[in-house]
Amino acid sequence: MVNLLQQFHNLMNPQHAEYIGTITSVSHPNYKVLVDDGSGLVMCTSNVAYNLGQKVFIAGGEIKRPAPTGSVTQIEV
Repeated sequence: MVNLLQQFHNLMNPQHAEYIGTITSVSHPNYKVLVDDGSGLVMCTSNVAYNLGQKVFIAGGEIKRPAPTGSVTQIEV
């Protein structure tokens, strides 16, 4: 049986924050991603091949999915 309260809690409190970055080095499955908030390079892994210069979402040292193109705005919560 699915615990709905636990799933809701996990959605509201993610284990790893997601960031948007640009891939600067490609050596599948290892990538170097430059995070757009200015914090620097992050080593990431991925099961999917990505291209140099592509924008991606990263979390916990893993590339999650492609990110939309355009400017990034930080919203403080």
